[in-house]
Amino acid sequence: MMKSALLHKTVLTALTAALIISCSGKTQMEYKEISADQMSQLAEEHSIPSLQMTFFQQGRDYQTIVSGSDSSNGSEQDIYQAASLSKVIFSYIVMRLADEGIIGLDVPVCSYTGIDRFVDKKMAARLTPRMILSHTSGLYNWAYSPVADEWATSPIAFHYPVDSRYAYSGEAFSFLQRAVEEVTGESLNQLAERYVFEPFDMPLSSYEWRNEYDTLALDGFTSDGRNTGKDEFFGSNCAYTLRTNSTEFMNFIVHAILYGEALSDSAYSAWLTPRSHAIRFANERRDCDKNMYWCLGVGSVCREGTTQPDKYWHWGDNGTMKCLFVVDHDKGIAFDYFTNSANGHDICDEICEAVFGESFSIEAWIDNRDDE
Repeated sequence: MMKSALLHKTVLTALTAALIISCSGKTQMEYKEISADQMSQLAEEHSIPSLQMTFFQQGRDYQTIVSGSDSSNGSEQDIYQAASLSKVIFSYIVMRLADEGIIGLDVPVCSYTGIDRFVDKKMAARLTPRMILSHTSGLYNWAYSPVADEWATSPIAFHYPVDSRYAYSGEAFSFLQRAVEEVTGESLNQLAERYVFEPFDMPLSSYEWRNEYDTLALDGFTSDGRNTGKDEFFGSNCAYTLRTNSTEFMNFIVHAILYGEALSDSAYSAWLTPRSHAIRFANERRDCDKNMYWCLGVGSVCREGTTQPDKYWHWGDNGTMKCLFVVDHDKGIAFDYFTNSANGHDICDEICEAVFGESFSIEAWIDNRDDE
């Protein structure tokens, strides 16, 4: 397994991609400089108060830029809600536990924790970590609003039969989190500190609220510019409560997704192998679904007519906090960006086009509707 060297991070101007021919004659991806003013203009056009992007190319320093209409007082240490990118780090933790024999990917989750909240317990007893991580649990996204007090005791119903189709579910991930915490005797954040935050140099990242966030965490803004505050969530949830920034999350991308650090070859392969065809809405087949698949916690855009991953990606959406990362594993190139605006996904395609020369229809796939 390839391991990464210690990566030096630096704040430079943002870069867009261009194809060049290397000295060896092979086509490689490299970044061309673009001014910070141009990136600020992109944020201004979409009314994004704060936009933080980090780019990585194998063999080069990180390039991070802080931009946006309210970025004059911003810094690389600003903290954003990672929203559903929370799931990606959790999936890596589960793969580490599977490597250690603590969790079995195909062992029913009910072997580790109770299923009292489930309406259909027979079906719930079939759920495995592999199904949950690939979003084939059959559960709704949420049984009840996860920020409401009632969520913790709300009944959990199935929308589709277990393992019958892709159906994005934060509820399923939360169920698996409960199992992981009970089996290990550690909280989600303790596990994240041990497996991810400490070894991958993410000192400001946390699934739980920290005192530093009183000043570092950014406020969110609606599409019309209304301030919604910092959203100090109660507790920690592997589906949406992670707080981080683009530079620290890039550390995770490089160490874990690009280099598979601390994972066995078999676990690394299983984690990044497509398992479910990510047809987003059961009652509507769209062109943007055609090449979208889900691995074990990470999305993939597959090559036309195959299930061979071309790019790995995931989006995050907590309403007024939106983010995205895309990784070209073969070329060793990645970017992520974090915003504090409900308009944060309006730039998905533009950023992908700039970096990779195509959008992969990510913006269309994300859509602006709630999951079914």
